[in-house]
Amino acid sequence: MLRRDLDGLFRDTTLTTLAFAIAFGWSLFQVASGLGSLITTAVHGYDTGGDSFGVVGALVWKVGDHFVVFDQLVQGLIAFGVVLTVFLLVPRSARRV
Repeated sequence: MLRRDLDGLFRDTTLTTLAFAIAFGWSLFQVASGLGSLITTAVHGYDTGGDSFGVVGALVWKVGDHFVVFDQLVQGLIAFGVVLTVFLLVPRSARRV
């Protein structure tokens, strides 16, 4: 049953469409992971003894004893933007069956 459904899916879609679907799914996963990391680091308090060198990251914002780390979220958004841009630039005829 599942094998027949997968065969029908592959027969009805092009490889380009399937690749874009996988890329969109992965980039959305990256955004969700980054958002989870952002929330986790924002909620957790860090005792760094007054310096901000306890948390390493390029995009860090210190709020009291909390650090908000935007690295993974920004990486996920960039990945999603790249996939979306490539999807929009590929001619529609290449995505059709």
